[in-house]
Amino acid sequence: MDKYFVASIAAAKELGNRRIQHLLEIFGSGQAIWTATNAELNRAGLPRNAFESLIEFRQTHPDAPAQLADYCQRNGFGLCSFVDEDYPPILKEISVPPVIFYYRGKLQPDVERVGIVGTRDNTPYGQSVARELGRELASAGLTVVSGAARGIDSFAHRGALETGRTVAVLGQGLAARCSREKKKLLDQIAEGGLVMSEFSLKTEPNEGTFIPRNRIIAGLCRGVIVVEAGEKSGALNTGTWAVENGREVFVVPGSVYWKKSAGCNKLIYEGAKLIRDARDVLEFYNLDAVPKKNSAPTVELSDKAAKILEHIPQGDFVTDDELLDMVDDVEPYELPEIMIELDIKGCIVEDAGRYARKFGG
Repeated sequence: MDKYFVASIAAAKELGNRRIQHLLEIFGSGQAIWTATNAELNRAGLPRNAFESLIEFRQTHPDAPAQLADYCQRNGFGLCSFVDEDYPPILKEISVPPVIFYYRGKLQPDVERVGIVGTRDNTPYGQSVARELGRELASAGLTVVSGAARGIDSFAHRGALETGRTVAVLGQGLAARCSREKKKLLDQIAEGGLVMSEFSLKTEPNEGTFIPRNRIIAGLCRGVIVVEAGEKSGALNTGTWAVENGREVFVVPGSVYWKKSAGCNKLIYEGAKLIRDARDVLEFYNLDAVPKKNSAPTVELSDKAAKILEHIPQGDFVTDDELLDMVDDVEPYELPEIMIELDIKGCIVEDAGRYARKFGG
């Protein structure tokens, strides 16, 4: 029950992880902090704004710990505190570990993890690489960690779900609103993996929630892979956290002409480890590598499917209407069946009704 007192204290404004850890060292428990007199709290040396915020929150929400425990139990949310046995040991090593976090799924504190991060506005290349890395690293026994954002994060999670386990670290509360597509992905992740957040359950995402989220992604992992990132991508912030906390940074190179790979190529120039596929990561950690790829088998396609595939690029997406403009002898009613054929035979990737040729196929 003590962790619900700690979480209630964390819900007060101005009470960050360092200040809560300081109070725990003085008072010994969350309940002792919650029930301390104003004079005792004042002697703890909190800044005035933090002291007043905690006093006001306790007065306004006297039953917060019990109500939070009840809410979590009714809605299937777990709560883990810094002193719990199932708190990931590797996460305690970072400079500012979260004193508590909420979660759905199963905690596996001692598994080996690797992060995969990148831009939300990905190219087909980034999509294919992220999904393949997620799939092959999870198949080799690593737990893949990412932020469940649209783009590279989501494709890394989906790849990992095909063969193993993945962890989503959110930049919002677990009970905050999200799109139907994201909710479906988080539900799938929670079934066999973990969805977690240090933010109060109903915290909406904002500019101030993603940098703290990034430090947890880096903190949970032995290394972080940056798949596709522009010069100002948030994924680079995750890489910075990784370096500052002694984690390895791996980078997937991209074309020097692609703005969305400018950040990745800069990291490589500055000394980050270039990787070509999952085997490079696994060999770095002396783990069993996934089997080497053989040459792709010849795919037999119908005449019209082969013609459509010729007009689908690798470096960008095209729409149905654009394909129909490029190919004269395919009628609109024929295209859905053709695209299904290309998808089933592994020739294309699809994103929100747009298509690109699959890399490596």
